[in-house]
Amino acid sequence: MPNNTLLISLQQASVVYSMEAGQGRQVWSDISIDIHEGEWIVVTGPNGSGKSTLASVLLGLCPLSSGQLVYSEQRESLIRGVLQIPDSQFVGDTVEEELQYVPNTQHLSAEEQTECYRNALQAVGLSIPISRTLNSLSGGQKQLVNLAAALAANPAVLVLDEPTAMLDPAARQEVLQAVRAAYKRGTTIVWITHRLEEAAEASRLIAFGGGAIAFDGPPIAFFYGDGQIETGTAAPCLKLGLDPPFIVQTALALLQRGCQLQYLPLNADELAEAVSGT
Repeated sequence: MPNNTLLISLQQASVVYSMEAGQGRQVWSDISIDIHEGEWIVVTGPNGSGKSTLASVLLGLCPLSSGQLVYSEQRESLIRGVLQIPDSQFVGDTVEEELQYVPNTQHLSAEEQTECYRNALQAVGLSIPISRTLNSLSGGQKQLVNLAAALAANPAVLVLDEPTAMLDPAARQEVLQAVRAAYKRGTTIVWITHRLEEAAEASRLIAFGGGAIAFDGPPIAFFYGDGQIETGTAAPCLKLGLDPPFIVQTALALLQRGCQLQYLPLNADELAEAVSGT
């Protein structure tokens, strides 16, 4: 559960990308975000709104043009990331070579290292030999190897930039299950996605739009607004031109037809419960 311990603070930050002929394209302007221990934050927004830029900034891959990024401790020990294209992160040829870069394992014996690597893979549901070559793995397995390497470092914050974008439904569920387990163990999650159905896991949703933060609050408010179909204002999701998840669309259709839901659902189980009393 979220608490008041501040882990990362982005303060009045702006990012301008250099373009040809010396021109610049402003991605953000005066963005401020505080990330607290125990949060599961989903970050979304239209294409080009700057949501993936957040991952690059947090992971130290993109410098700020102005503003500050403050970590509660050394970034190297605080935060790890998983990017949307698994192969882009690999530095070795085999699973074992990839996991050799996990901090605090170099002093272990060969047997202890092997056991550590196997435990890291098991933690994300992988039971493959560490001698397997990375190019022999499926897309989902590659992403889980990246996730295993990130989690083996015991980060306080895990940043995932579109981690399921290249995966089939089964592989997406494997990644989601592994991240859920890490969250339950105490890892703070920053999940960047265009798949709005993945927001059902979040305790907080941040949406980018127009170079600024267009929404920062609970997912249910993002999708339903004030929940008043006839008299309420449009939900922030719709104002940004985004399509709500199928579950939310179904609930909204029921409400428009006069159905009384027990509460506003974000996933299939909640929808079943919400309509059970109608």
